[in-house]
Amino acid sequence: MSRSIKELSVHYDPINESNTFTSGDIVEGRVILEVTKEIKVDSFFVKLTGDAHVSWTEGSGDDERSYSDHERYFKLKQYFIQESSKRGESEKNTTLVTGETYGPVIKPGSHVFPFRFQLPQQNMPPSFNGFHGWVRYVLTVKLSRPWKTSSTASAELTFVLRNYGTNDHLLQPQSGTQDKKMKLFGSGKMSMAVTTDKTGYMQGETIRVFVDIDNASSRDVKLKYSLKQTQTFIAGGSTNREHKDIVKETRDSIPSKQKSKFIVDMIVPRDLTVTIENCRIIKVQYELKVYLDVSFASDPEVRFPVVILPLEQQCPPWQGPPGGFQPYPPPQPSMVPYPPGELPPPPAGLYPNLYDPAVLPHPGAVGEVYPNPNAFQPGFHLAPSAPVYDPNQSTKESSPNVPY
Repeated sequence: MSRSIKELSVHYDPINESNTFTSGDIVEGRVILEVTKEIKVDSFFVKLTGDAHVSWTEGSGDDERSYSDHERYFKLKQYFIQESSKRGESEKNTTLVTGETYGPVIKPGSHVFPFRFQLPQQNMPPSFNGFHGWVRYVLTVKLSRPWKTSSTASAELTFVLRNYGTNDHLLQPQSGTQDKKMKLFGSGKMSMAVTTDKTGYMQGETIRVFVDIDNASSRDVKLKYSLKQTQTFIAGGSTNREHKDIVKETRDSIPSKQKSKFIVDMIVPRDLTVTIENCRIIKVQYELKVYLDVSFASDPEVRFPVVILPLEQQCPPWQGPPGGFQPYPPPQPSMVPYPPGELPPPPAGLYPNLYDPAVLPHPGAVGEVYPNPNAFQPGFHLAPSAPVYDPNQSTKESSPNVPY
């Protein structure tokens, strides 16, 4: 940063305790500029952008090939100082927010430049940082001066999904069965019936699974289960998938010729990335797998898709299976026996659509769906000139700046 610019920073006001934003929210804040001497400015603006990006390399040497793709959801820009020759001009793929324009000369001292944006009413993916890509919503301020290197600063917002529609399918339990007949190194057969209490879970919630095992074989088996995350990156006609185990555990053995019933409880980490299905180049999905570990043989397994939702979008607790099934006892350890009874019917469909396209469009080309940048709440007016910054004035600051 230039010696004449002592501070250039951008700050926004949190609108909730979790310091998150979603579609349609107002992002309000200020740019603080402190200069040690009078400077002349060509251009001075703050912008808010939403982007997704993926990139990776495959192979090596002569066979090495790189893949990348980018998707922009919006670009909102407000000028504090604009070059006189460009005033009134539109900018490609940019929504300009109107406001008072300050003079091209900034005097010594600390100054505050207020800004205000409204996030588009689009179905945009949540903030994300993964193996080969990211989704970011970033405030960036840029100050350009004649014959000088431009000065910039940025702050990243945390954007979360807004769950449209009733999404009743997320409350439905899932059921599956698997049988295995022993052929080598044993005889008889084993069967397993698995039911989840629902399909969608919010961060920090407990996934409850009911497991009914009939080991009529001559072999002892072990119950195992896992929750796996799959990140999918798409670019240039190629797909790159990375997997990550969120939960992976081994539980009690089921001896030969015995039956066992269990409740398995898995706590979803509160900071776990939510399911992402509304991004063209990035997908984040989860799979629950319950299986029996059989030595020297293939393992019978049951798999279910699981949808992870933000904390603000809690699914109500499951009301229990039909048919007069007796209530399960409250969970104490992570796996306890449960009373006998009938299992509920399996739900229809896998990986249901989380978003109703009739309510909001799928994110796509820039400039198709934007709110009116001037449709702000009455009574809001930018100051005609940058006021002197009072360091004793209490302001809410954003999280630390991040690279853009």
